[in-house]
Amino acid sequence: MVFAPHYKFNVTAGDLNKLWGWNNQVGLDLGWKMKNNLYLGLDGGFVFGNQLQDSSIFDGIYNSGGTITGWAGNYADVLFFMRGMSAHIDIGYVWSKLGHNPNSGLWIKLGAGYFMHKIHIESLYDDVPQLEGEYRKGYDRLTMGFSTKQFLGYLYQSDKTFLNFYFGVEFVQGWDKNIRTYNFDLGGPDTELKKDLMISPKFGWLIPIYKRTPKEFYFD
Repeated sequence: MVFAPHYKFNVTAGDLNKLWGWNNQVGLDLGWKMKNNLYLGLDGGFVFGNQLQDSSIFDGIYNSGGTITGWAGNYADVLFFMRGMSAHIDIGYVWSKLGHNPNSGLWIKLGAGYFMHKIHIESLYDDVPQLEGEYRKGYDRLTMGFSTKQFLGYLYQSDKTFLNFYFGVEFVQGWDKNIRTYNFDLGGPDTELKKDLMISPKFGWLIPIYKRTPKEFYFD
């Protein structure tokens, strides 16, 4: 059984890059490598960042001085963060001939699932009437939909069951839409199908769940 917390550094492309720059993901891989070296699993993670590319979304609430006015009439410190998640079902294969034991080697995976992201708005120290409650939904660009991914990397499992990890590059493609019925800056919905892309160096640390040495086939 594969149980591996992971980290990804995501470089954005396509429509996603119009809204967000680079971001991060932390998550978990859960799966099974079989005796024939086929792999089946689940992969999910929490996406986060702060590299907002398109601040024009909020042009309508900036004052003539280029700041946002809070409830008390003073400058409000407002921060914009990326928040999202991904979840995929994976199928893959481990070429153990390129590894030092039957459970290590070149690792290829394909996946299909779900991707979502939005703008998380935080107003510090002062409330901003235009960004409170339901009004935030008109600015948060909540986007979700179907996604696919491909991973190419290397799976390493130590003969002594201590040093167990994988690393590689993952490519994600999301075909998704903004699901909000009204966006204030657009004056209505955004019905365009987006193609969100990410290219990601990825690293995972395997927590071994077995009793036998990796020199044997211990997966179901």
